[in-house]
Amino acid sequence: MRYVIVICAIAAFLIWDFGYNEGRYVGSAVLEVKRLVSMATG
Repeated sequence: MRYVIVICAIAAFLIWDFGYNEGRYVGSAVLEVKRLVSMATG
């Protein structure tokens, strides 16, 4: 049941982000992850 709540919370955040912020937070998070991966792999 915990996983269902977590998945619903993530889905609600994604819907909110794309609906009201045009994906600003998701896009910046993806860029940050890419930057960290490129730093880690060198």
